[in-house]
Amino acid sequence: MSALKTMLNPKVTAVVGVSTSNPFSPGNVIFRKLAFEHGLPTYPINPKGGKVEGVDVYKSIAEAPNDIELVVISVPAKYVPSVLEQCGEKGIKSVIVVSGGFSEVGSSGVSLQAEIVEIANKHNISMVGPNCIGVYVPDVLDTFFLPSERVARSTKGHAAIISQSGGWLIERLEEFADRRVGIAAAISIGNAAQTKVTDFIEHFGNDKNVNVIVCYLEGFSEGEGREFVEACKNIAQKKPVVVLKGGKSEAGHRATQSHTSSLAGIQAVASAAFKQYGVIHAVDEDEVMAYAKVFSFAPKYMMSDRIGTLSVSGGHGVIASDEASSYGLEFPLFSEEEQSMMREVMTPAYRSIASFRNPCDLTGSASDIDYEKVLDIMLSFDNIDAGLLLLLPYAPGISLQIGARVANVSKQHPKTVVAYVPDLNKYEVITRGFELNGIPVADTIEEAVQMLNGIRARTRYLQKIGVC
Repeated sequence: MSALKTMLNPKVTAVVGVSTSNPFSPGNVIFRKLAFEHGLPTYPINPKGGKVEGVDVYKSIAEAPNDIELVVISVPAKYVPSVLEQCGEKGIKSVIVVSGGFSEVGSSGVSLQAEIVEIANKHNISMVGPNCIGVYVPDVLDTFFLPSERVARSTKGHAAIISQSGGWLIERLEEFADRRVGIAAAISIGNAAQTKVTDFIEHFGNDKNVNVIVCYLEGFSEGEGREFVEACKNIAQKKPVVVLKGGKSEAGHRATQSHTSSLAGIQAVASAAFKQYGVIHAVDEDEVMAYAKVFSFAPKYMMSDRIGTLSVSGGHGVIASDEASSYGLEFPLFSEEEQSMMREVMTPAYRSIASFRNPCDLTGSASDIDYEKVLDIMLSFDNIDAGLLLLLPYAPGISLQIGARVANVSKQHPKTVVAYVPDLNKYEVITRGFELNGIPVADTIEEAVQMLNGIRARTRYLQKIGVC
């Protein structure tokens, strides 16, 4: 929809529901963000008129100027239909309804929600919500009614997030900011009364700035589940779609119905459908983070389950092996000939104490050069299709430049590589060296394996449909 493109990059906005007496009302918070933090021309609307933050307040959308491209509605539910009607009559095509009190509250709000959908459809309006916190696009706009100083904001990047839960979305933005994962946009769809998650899947699927689409879903209205997976089937050929689905337990199922009035559906059925249509199903928030991060880098394919691993700690290799086994990933034993090839390029003084069985333990005496040379040999072997680097910078021979140096070796091979580096500020230079050169870095060994699992799942689907 062109209206969604406008919604995510409006030139002029309006907020209906500002207060002339309460500067902390949701409408006022949204107005300040749009007008002052993002510098968007924004018209405040309140039937009483007056001034807000020194800006003249219009008494209605009808009285406001005609250049509005996006309206954010934050008024009691009973007033939303009339405001939406005014938007339609004015020719405005993009609207976000943050107001609650619709189908999520039960039968009393169902008819009201149906009414605003009818109005939006009649006027060809793309409406997000109701019962949502809206849209955030770095450096462009923020309609969340939460004060900026209380919420972290991710930098601009390549992950798009769509969520039926505003709270879950806020937490992901905090985590993404902390983990240096940039986002292209974050969408809270709430009840998804008219504009659905599928609409945004299709929109971001065609956005060249988006490398991965992440969704938190609690369920679908009747018939929408098939529309969703069909849309994902088309998009999955171009970029990964990662889904975390709530409502696994009986209690969770009930909670989804009271939260957004969604039908949670049977988790096993959903999981099978996701796999069939190329959706990457995250089982928890840790996997969401791992998949979002690794696919932000548009990694190379992983043609099999076989991984070659380098470390300077035997214990870390054991942990990685156990984690990989739980995902059905393999660390194949290297042959005597292959082990000899790697041993030959090691620093002579440490050759006899290093192990090259897989995982390879280069020992705490290893240096940057050892990592570079052994990785170069290992990635040439036909019996592995990915590299896992378990990097412990405590070793005296490891420098802060190892990330960039090893990444340059990886670039010479068609196989994907991920790294684990302890999440400590003093190693930020190492992490940046990896990531600026296209190698994603995990904060834990488990996350590094999860990254590889996501790459393998996506590659397996693309193999099935003949793309790779």
